[in-house]
Amino acid sequence: MKIDPEKARKLCSEAEFELFTESREPAILTFTAEGLKKRAYQAQKLFELWNGRVGSEKDAGWGKVGEARKKAATGYITARQKAELFEDIWIRFDSRLKDVLKNPTLPARDTVKLRKETGKINKGGHLLNPPPTDD
Repeated sequence: MKIDPEKARKLCSEAEFELFTESREPAILTFTAEGLKKRAYQAQKLFELWNGRVGSEKDAGWGKVGEARKKAATGYITARQKAELFEDIWIRFDSRLKDVLKNPTLPARDTVKLRKETGKINKGGHLLNPPPTDD
């Protein structure tokens, strides 16, 4: 599920939104394996909490009419969206953790090299116009 930051901001509390922002690049690239495990566990617990609430919120709407039914439906939709959001966050942290554990020498943050002449980004990591070498 792709949730944009604006929608996540509306759905989440301060701490939940911080976990969301940490799960995105470039922040996720800065964590060690231990930090990734901790955040993956937090996201898993929040997913389990909101996934459990989906069923109870759905059941809360049965037999209700009018505003009570509308409130129950809104609670169900919110719980479902938050469960999907935290599942996505959990998957992101878990995926990055697997990459870090597979290759412990993986840099915490991908380095970006600059061309010396112009200072522009060279995404390949090589100088486009290398300076002449004195032989």
